[in-house]
Formats: sequence, structure tokens, C-alpha cells
Amino acid sequence: MPVKNIQSIKYFLDRWDYIDPEYQYSVPYHESVNGNFTSLPTFVAEFHNCRVNSCPLLITMGNKLITNHVWGLTHQARHKPGKTHNMWKEWGDNVNVNMPKVTQTFPENYTYVWLPIDEASVNNPWHIWIDVISKFRLIEKRWSTDFSKYCFVLANYSPYFDKVLKELFPDIKVVVMPKNETWEFKHLLVPSMSNSQDGVTTPHLAPWLRHFKGLHGLKNVNQTKKIFVLRPGATSRRLVNSDEMLLALKGYETVVLEKMSIKDQMKTFAEASHIVAAHGAGLVNLLWCSPGTKVIEIQDRNMVHKKVYPVLSHHLGLKHTLLLADTIPIPLDKGKKPKGIKRLSDLIDFKVDITDLIRLLE
Repeated sequence: MPVKNIQSIKYFLDRWDYIDPEYQYSVPYHESVNGNFTSLPTFVAEFHNCRVNSCPLLITMGNKLITNHVWGLTHQARHKPGKTHNMWKEWGDNVNVNMPKVTQTFPENYTYVWLPIDEASVNNPWHIWIDVISKFRLIEKRWSTDFSKYCFVLANYSPYFDKVLKELFPDIKVVVMPKNETWEFKHLLVPSMSNSQDGVTTPHLAPWLRHFKGLHGLKNVNQTKKIFVLRPGATSRRLVNSDEMLLALKGYETVVLEKMSIKDQMKTFAEASHIVAAHGAGLVNLLWCSPGTKVIEIQDRNMVHKKVYPVLSHHLGLKHTLLLADTIPIPLDKGKKPKGIKRLSDLIDFKVDITDLIRLLE
């Protein structure tokens, strides 16, 4: 079946009102980086008689293929014909799709919300909060209604998302599509991404997410903690001289996020006045910090362009500083990347200059 591959955001803005306009802002977080950013407009699309596949992708009633601006399905990294799927042979402006037959049909109006996420991102806290849960906000803003009244359709099961819902939003209704299935909806609400170019978020997103802590007994917290985030279970970006760092970080307590509940992670970051941590998805917990919190993010010199957490801190009023560490290569395992490593650039551990760390904390 031939379909038109939609890549332009103009397609959406010509059809549905935007919620956030385009924003331009500056975050000069490092001298080597052009810190001028432009966030894309946000919206909630509505499709009738559309089909969705757990790949994930959506085909409209008019045979339009929806990939970008709803979930970042880039040609090179995500959907490789013959490798990640067999629904078409090559990408282009027009794609000949061989989509699996519809196995379920849903006839209700204003009931279902599409929350696509690919398998590689289902356990990444950054993607879940910034790219998935953020869409609750768009539903709320679009209709001035409680987002929990809808049923959310997830393209792939996410253990982390499930954990968040059970701890914080047990009343939210979610259905997860089985792998390689196609479903048809008479009417489907499809919120846009609030994040583009890997970290350029609309400015209102992070403050809206931070208000969640007020819903879960975290009001009036006292900023009395200085925390050092350890990553003992990580396969990369480990701090090889963490023991030496601990000796230098007098008055700091160590935290291991993987061993904490979602609520405990939120409370720990809400109570922190100082945070030292290597770059990693767990730093999405900066969402719960109070304005003025001092953040030291340990990063690779070659990855200084990763603006994810400096931009997040900017929108939250945090004092964010990069500490560029020396890197130690991680060898390939029999010529292959170790399990859990997505990119070759992630095959590094960090060694921190203690003098630089103390200087930044003064």
C-alpha cells in the first residue's frame, strides 16, 4: 500500500491549533557550545479511522505515514527496513507499506491517546518523563480537563513507565499493544513531542512536571542534603575514582537510584542543595529540585554538545555546571558492544580531577 511519509511540522499546524508556540532561548552552558536553541510548537492531533502499529507508527485514513513530531523515528537510527522491521524496503517521501492486518478495532470517541515509544527507550527515565509523561500536559492544556480520564495506548511495554504509574498515578488506564500488532481506532488523540533535537524542550514542560511533587506529599521540603549519585550497576560512564571523590566530598551522602522507589528518588532530589553525578538518564530527577540547587554534571569532553541536562536545569532555575572528566575506553566484548550499550561513543568510563571538582564546589 503506497503512503505519503509526513516529515514537516507544517502538516500538523495547518490542521490543529498549537499549544506552545515556537520558543527561542539561550543557555550558554559551555564556551565551546552555541547555546541558542529553538523549541518546536506543540499540539494534539486527532485522527479518525487510523491504524497504529507497535513498531511504532501511525497511518491515517488518507494514507499518510506519521513518524516524526509524534515520536522521533529517525530514518538512520530507528527504523531500518529489513533490520528493525519488514513493512517496507526503503525510506522516502512515498513508502510502500505492507502493514500487518488489523487485529483489534476501537469505536469510541475522545477515549484513547496514542503514546508511542520504541523498544530501545522503554527503560530510559529521561524518555519516559520528557517524551511520554509530558504528553499528559498537552492533553490537559488542550481541553482543560483531567488527563487521567483517558485511556493511553502504549506501543511497547515500559517497565519504568509502569513503575511510575503504580507509585504516582495508579488510576491511569493504560493498554499495551502486543509486539507486531496493528490496531484501528475510529478516533485517536495524538499529542506531539515536547522535546526536539535531543534536549530542546518547550520551556513550560519542566516546571509543569515539577508540580507533580506537590501532588505526592513533597511540599515544604528542606534543602539539607548534598548528594553524590553512584552508578554501580551501569555498563558505562562509571566513576573509576569514586572512592577518592568520596573522601573529597565531605558532608555528601551517596545515592544509588536503581535501588530507590520513584517517590524516594523524587524526595531525595527535592531535598538536595548540591548534586554531583555523571551524565546519565537518572539526572532527569533534576525535575524535582528547587530553584538554586547546585548541579555538577560529569561529562566527556567529546560530548559537551549534549545539552539535555543544562537545558533542563535552565528551565528549572538550577545552577548547572559541567565538569569535563578524563575518559577511559571500555573494550568491545568479542568485537561487540556490551549489553546495554547503544552507541560506540558510550564505551567510556570517567576519571575525575579531584582538584577541578573541589574548585567547582567552592
